[in-house]
Amino acid sequence: MFLRLEALPPVVTRRINFAADCGVLVLASVVCANDTEHVTRREATLAVVVVALSVRLLGGMVLREYQAWKGQGLTPILLLTSVLALAITGAIALLRLAVPAYAAAMTLREFLAVALPGMLLLRASIPSLWTFARRDPDDVLILGTGPLARHTAQQIHEQRGPRDTCHYLSFPDEERRGGLAGPLLGTTDDLERVLRERAFQEVYLAGSSLRHGSAMQAAIRVCERFGVPFALPANHFRFDRARPASSRAIADGYIHYLNVEHKPYQMAVKRVLDILVSSIVLVLLSPLLLVVSVLILVLCSPGGVLFRQPRVGHHGRMFNMLKFRTMVADAEARKASLEKLNEQSGPVFKIKDDPRITRLGRILRRYSIDELPQFINVLRGDMSIVGPRPPIPSEVARYEAWQRRRLSVLPGITCVWQVSGRNEISFEEWMYLDMRYIDHWSLAEDLKLILKTVPVVVSGRGAS
Repeated sequence: MFLRLEALPPVVTRRINFAADCGVLVLASVVCANDTEHVTRREATLAVVVVALSVRLLGGMVLREYQAWKGQGLTPILLLTSVLALAITGAIALLRLAVPAYAAAMTLREFLAVALPGMLLLRASIPSLWTFARRDPDDVLILGTGPLARHTAQQIHEQRGPRDTCHYLSFPDEERRGGLAGPLLGTTDDLERVLRERAFQEVYLAGSSLRHGSAMQAAIRVCERFGVPFALPANHFRFDRARPASSRAIADGYIHYLNVEHKPYQMAVKRVLDILVSSIVLVLLSPLLLVVSVLILVLCSPGGVLFRQPRVGHHGRMFNMLKFRTMVADAEARKASLEKLNEQSGPVFKIKDDPRITRLGRILRRYSIDELPQFINVLRGDMSIVGPRPPIPSEVARYEAWQRRRLSVLPGITCVWQVSGRNEISFEEWMYLDMRYIDHWSLAEDLKLILKTVPVVVSGRGAS
């Protein structure tokens, strides 16, 4: 059954995920409920079930039903599940405080003893469920239209699932062929244009080094400038007995290359720290978040509390970045009329005394309070705590090729730019600072940047 989950629509796998969690939470509610003088066991069970399922539903909406895991492996998934289980337990604890009659009718320890292991067991024992529930479809670009290219597309669909989409660019000397597994976007001469217009998870160079060597070399240079991962055929020879010394190195017949140093263990630790720190920050600052939300509704112009702005993320993936609303409701519509007042070089738009910013918004921006909802983006996996700031699509459209390499890593809440003067430095210097961060990344560097960010936020230096 679970081996065929890749064929199910994402909405179905999310419902399966939710139903499985609900079953565990109902069981935990029954176990933790007790009869008391004022509350029957049935009433206590019903109260716990309503609270637990409500928080679970809200958590699924905030985290987009576990799409926050973004292919980071089982450990971050179990960690996020633990955070959600603890949040549900915390909500039940608040119910006990709010209604003293329920305090003796429900036992938190027993609820957590069933809910946490049960939800963790579901994640660990049904890997195909969370794999396909959380993974977004990938767009893959294949250079070539010959037999190797067709075999590559078939292999991608078999290994990753049919939701991934293959696109093609033919080599100049190849005949235009029909029956491809995806659209033909042009020739390899169009690679730079195509990478500017579309976001691809990886580029496969499915050609022969003898026939297409120069075109493949040119494509490699383009991928390196753009920071896009690419894969080269492992060999052009046939073997009867010989096998690679490490089967994992070329499991799909390709050697895969990245444009950043590969540090899988440090990246795993970074993701775990992102989840832990973001969860702690959101819990500890929840009173501040609530107060700011109320102030925005009361003091500012009509509009929502949160501003959702499309941003360009890892390898060009689009996502909605969350911020507290600091501008008037029609700020985006008024932006074009203010372009002539732009004080920042390059494609970035910045005005020190932007007339669209509300009085409360200036305070929130000065101390970066408006950025706090982005910790939700971090939990979702759209962002990290430390990384280059995510640009808006119109800025990326005006990037030079080398500047697009900043999209080769996960964007973040803070980075070198934030602690180096922010709006006081030029756009080109900002880009070079991001490239330096990407090329010399380490966990120690992230920690240094976080420690440097705190005094900058407190002082409000460079903010606008």
